[in-house]
Amino acid sequence: MTLLEPIRIGVLMDYVPADWEGFADGYESYPDIFDPFRLVADEYLEAGKLDRPVEFVFRLCNGLPRGRFDNVLKAYRELVDEGCLIIFGPVISENAVPLREYVESDGLVPIIVMAGSESALGEWVFGLPNGSMDEEPRIMAQVAHYDGVRTIGVLYDNSLIGVEYLRSLRVGCREAGIDILIELPMPQVEADKVDLLRQLRAVEPDAIMTCTFGLANMGINDACAELDWWPGRYTTTAFNYGANSDVIRKKLAGWIGMEQYDERNAVGREFLDRFEARYGRRPEYYMPLYAYDIGRLIMEAVSNAHPLTGRGVKEALERVKMLPAASGAPGTRLRFGKYMRHGWMGTEFLLMRRYTDDGAEGVMHATVNGLVGPYEAQ
Repeated sequence: MTLLEPIRIGVLMDYVPADWEGFADGYESYPDIFDPFRLVADEYLEAGKLDRPVEFVFRLCNGLPRGRFDNVLKAYRELVDEGCLIIFGPVISENAVPLREYVESDGLVPIIVMAGSESALGEWVFGLPNGSMDEEPRIMAQVAHYDGVRTIGVLYDNSLIGVEYLRSLRVGCREAGIDILIELPMPQVEADKVDLLRQLRAVEPDAIMTCTFGLANMGINDACAELDWWPGRYTTTAFNYGANSDVIRKKLAGWIGMEQYDERNAVGREFLDRFEARYGRRPEYYMPLYAYDIGRLIMEAVSNAHPLTGRGVKEALERVKMLPAASGAPGTRLRFGKYMRHGWMGTEFLLMRRYTDDGAEGVMHATVNGLVGPYEAQ
């Protein structure tokens, strides 16, 4: 009998895809999250940075926008009760923002959210957002200006996410010299878009921009086809919906959107080399690299926590500095601090890619600093 217990890490996924059949085991359901997590944990063990194994405890729940927030709260409390010292998740701002109240009042374990709303951040809530409500629209507006866009029509989710995006987009367009001709709310879930597109076409913008969680983008290309009207189409990190789905890429063919996968990043390429050697596959899109970055933040914290408690892990997270990131453009780094809860360092932790007109693939398009051609390996 051994008395050495594993370090428990919680993983809280608050989004269930529409075609999900049951609540499957996390390792099977999210391999591009758990495989990088396991690889990082093993690398820290092999390097002697951890003195005990790591156990990942998974909860999948149907949170907002399709489900309910109380499902997320229940999952969070279960992970705390199971002895997790830190939790990754939730991933959606609609759930992360209200959960903050409970995490802060409990004061037991830190969480790292993927959600982009800064309203979720607090003493115990750290953020490594796959985007940001305050930054994405500014980058999107600047890149559109590089493309020659001077007028736009906007569709935004009628939700917390959509309203926060829209507020920042107004500022970003003003800074970039783009006029917003019309702003129209849209349902946060899938719905017919023909009437909305007809209203946009009436004001003749150079392009349309969507401020959305992502589900609402589905059907816009169909509406453009019905109206035979093809303006430029820009979106937020909702673009990621197509990163690993041939079906959704075709629905977003021709779109330009926010991403974090950059082939030029040597840290990311080297990670994918090790990933491929271990698992026999090479998933070249944002999520495995993002999970690798999250995994290293977590392992840095638990390996340097004194004592190994929730508060010890929180204080160790605050000491993470200048960790090279696999996500984003070359030079992106990770860090937190006593009054710093947003983990990315660098102006190009987000970039913009474009789906080809046939929806076959995504290619490099631009960063906030200028247009970028497709990457070619040397």
